[in-house]
Amino acid sequence: MAQFTGRLQGPNLVPSNVFIDIGDGRFRVSAGRKHVGSWALERITAQRTSIYKFELNIEGELFDFYPDDPSEFSDAIGAIIDLTEPKGRFGLRQRIEKSITGTA
Repeated sequence: MAQFTGRLQGPNLVPSNVFIDIGDGRFRVSAGRKHVGSWALERITAQRTSIYKFELNIEGELFDFYPDDPSEFSDAIGAIIDLTEPKGRFGLRQRIEKSITGTA
């Protein structure tokens, strides 16, 4: 079970500090002592949109999440990083290509 803290915001949600628990096939969100919701993990998609920011699609509703530990959250949620853009996000595409080809 993985647990994360961070800031969640959406079109109808003011930025809120939240606690996210990922485990047992579930994605659970709480804010303070209030339980916000629980969803099956396969109903959540996450795309890493910057080094610190993830776009979460929770059953068709979009939210931005800024976890305190972006690397661990990315691994736990299985975030997608789009490397097909001409200019890869934060130079990742170029670093991967350089490591494969060995060119500068």
